[in-house]
Amino acid sequence: MNEPSPPAEDPVSPPATDVQRILMDRARALAARAQEKPPRRPMQVVASIVFAVLVVLVIGGAINAFLAAMQRTMRLMDEQEKAEEAKRVEEERKAPMPAFVVPDDPQTPPKSDH
Repeated sequence: MNEPSPPAEDPVSPPATDVQRILMDRARALAARAQEKPPRRPMQVVASIVFAVLVVLVIGGAINAFLAAMQRTMRLMDEQEKAEEAKRVEEERKAPMPAFVVPDDPQTPPKSDH
């Protein structure tokens, strides 16, 4: 059951040609350059900060305008309710009040017109 192992491949790769060597050097240089971060320009940083502040101000202004409109609407609704309540109270106050009330006598039968 001893099977012969396949022949080990030569760990040494064949010699690279000049073109392959040049391509590998370029690939290494590009990889090294890709990992380096270019320095940021100050104007780019300032423009980014100004843009971010403007976005925050616009969104904050929109939220503020929305909340102000909702508060105005709620205040108008409250005033309308108070006006309706005052009108109702005034109508009840002006309604004629009976001088006296004659309760129905449960012991007497109702009169019929026949």
